[in-house]
Amino acid sequence: MSKYLLEIGVEELPYKFIPSAMDQLRELFEKLFNDHNVKYGKINTYSTPRRLTVIIDELQPTQPDVKKVIKGPPAKIAFDEKGNLTKAGEGFCQKQGLSQKDVYKEMVGDVEYLFANIEQKGEKTTDILKNNVASLILKLQGSHFMRWGAFNSKFSRPIRWMVSLFDNEEVKIKIENIESSRISRTHRFAQKKEIEITSIDRYFDDLYEQNVIADDKKRREKIVELLEKTAEKANATIKHDDELLLEVTNIVEWPNPVLCDFDPKYLAIPDIVTTTVMKSHQRYFPLYSKDGKLLNSYITVANYIGDNFDNIKAGNQRVLKARLDDGIFFYNEDIKVPLKDRVEDLKGITFQKNLGSMYEKTQRIVELSSLIADEMNLSNQQKEDIKTAATLCKVDLLTNLVREFTELQGFIGSDYAKQTENETVSEAIKEHYFPISSDAEVAKTIEGQIIGIADKLDTVAAMFAIGKKPTGSADPLGIRRAVIGIISTVIKNKTQIDLTKFISKSLDLLPLKVFEKEKFISEIEEFFIQRLRIMFSQKYQYDIVEAAISNKNPLKDLSNFEARLDIISEMSKQSGFAKFIEASNRIIRITKDEQSGIIDEKLFAYEEEKTLHNKACAIDEKTLPLKDLSRKLNELVPYIEKYFEKVLVMDENLSVRKNRLSMLSSVRDKFLTLADFSKIVL
Repeated sequence: MSKYLLEIGVEELPYKFIPSAMDQLRELFEKLFNDHNVKYGKINTYSTPRRLTVIIDELQPTQPDVKKVIKGPPAKIAFDEKGNLTKAGEGFCQKQGLSQKDVYKEMVGDVEYLFANIEQKGEKTTDILKNNVASLILKLQGSHFMRWGAFNSKFSRPIRWMVSLFDNEEVKIKIENIESSRISRTHRFAQKKEIEITSIDRYFDDLYEQNVIADDKKRREKIVELLEKTAEKANATIKHDDELLLEVTNIVEWPNPVLCDFDPKYLAIPDIVTTTVMKSHQRYFPLYSKDGKLLNSYITVANYIGDNFDNIKAGNQRVLKARLDDGIFFYNEDIKVPLKDRVEDLKGITFQKNLGSMYEKTQRIVELSSLIADEMNLSNQQKEDIKTAATLCKVDLLTNLVREFTELQGFIGSDYAKQTENETVSEAIKEHYFPISSDAEVAKTIEGQIIGIADKLDTVAAMFAIGKKPTGSADPLGIRRAVIGIISTVIKNKTQIDLTKFISKSLDLLPLKVFEKEKFISEIEEFFIQRLRIMFSQKYQYDIVEAAISNKNPLKDLSNFEARLDIISEMSKQSGFAKFIEASNRIIRITKDEQSGIIDEKLFAYEEEKTLHNKACAIDEKTLPLKDLSRKLNELVPYIEKYFEKVLVMDENLSVRKNRLSMLSSVRDKFLTLADFSKIVL
């Protein structure tokens, strides 16, 4: 088996494009080899800011030969009366490269046709690569692609070189004026600008010797190691941020840490401002004391060869000082006016056209939060804190700091609220935006959870009502994120809330007349349920998710939904699960359109009827814990099997038939309390 190396050399790529490019390259090569019936092992992808690399192991050097039966024209057209080939017959033979002795006749139905057996030699993998890799590269997709020079091809950044090796032999590919060779480029600041890749196995070592860590995973590990060592020397600690690490990994080829500092006076502003400036705007790693307090020092990772960092340090400190000067000025201006004195000013910020101002949105959040709080039987103090926090939750949109650093909304409001409000209110203002991303933490306080749910429900209902629901992959208003945030908050905190009730109430509170309200409710609920399918199919089998969704509306109790998924998933691993499904489905099929009604035990003609009925009646599905319910239902299986062996449900006597269907419907309903097991695929 063989190996293949492709290196696409480019000008510095946008860091956000790189992970996507790696995934796309892997998928495109998989498709290429599958389409051409070429066996392959692992497709490995690597990256730096200046190169995208693919190394494929255990690659079949040649396509397998293929034997084919080719059908030609009908025999009466292919041969004349003397048995000689006609022009049609000769044309068929010439096309396949055959003579008359290589073809034969065979009946297909009532018609005799000309056939030939041919053996198609497999194409060399090098030829497949030569003919396809250039177009494969240009299939990569991303935002802000560009043309370069006078060429028509588009890529994220101009392509400057390519290396293409198959078992250390060159496979020539060409994109515009760039033809592949063995020559790669070194680090941008290295004295030696080019390097010959002598073999695939030496690829990483050759580049490392020229100050390029081409394996992004190893480069990330190196950055972490350097950060920790530098922090330790400074008698400090570092909090690793995966997103920041990914970004820095994708903007350096040869990482070097530089320890910097700033004037301690800037520690007077909220830590979140300082760290946001450092991380989000400058890609710095803040340092902390051993007890977790922010220090006036940080680390920047330079893409630099050498050991003199004075200019790098001075330049970075100068840039950060300017940003922090802005921060401390905005902070001092903001705290002159408490949040509670700014509420009315929200009337000057439009939420969405036809949906009023942010002030009106805030009033809806207050009302919806209060309704949810009433449903949960919270204390008067909790209800008062929720009302206060909901009133103030959007006010920081008016502050200088949030205008400058939009990602700080909620955090700034939380800090400023401490001027006049208690800790609970302050925390709820911050938490109502949680989770900020799909894998971020959710609100922990009940106050933050309720306000966050109310805010997101209002946004979702409003966007659906004005016809701005997400389409395709586009979600400019963050509706998917809002729905996922609600689901995550409820699930992770096991919050007891009937979302269907408050979806309806959210529509009622909007400042516009909602026609066809039931239609909108149905659309919003289906949108939620579709997100549930996607989220939970990552953890559970898709058919188990479908079974737990189909028997009852999961939005009425998401905690119950997740608990049922756990139970069904556990049941599916047991040896008797197939029999359980068969028994359940047999009842579901025969009672499909039936409603459980009055059961007359006097009409039972068989002992098996009485036994199944009595065993089922002993199961109180409304009060039993789910695990006990699943066990009890499982115990019914042998009685269901015996029932169907003995009893003919569709009896000629209509009264007997109806009674049996009513009894089986009552059994079915007990199964449906757990799931619609007809959705399970065995």
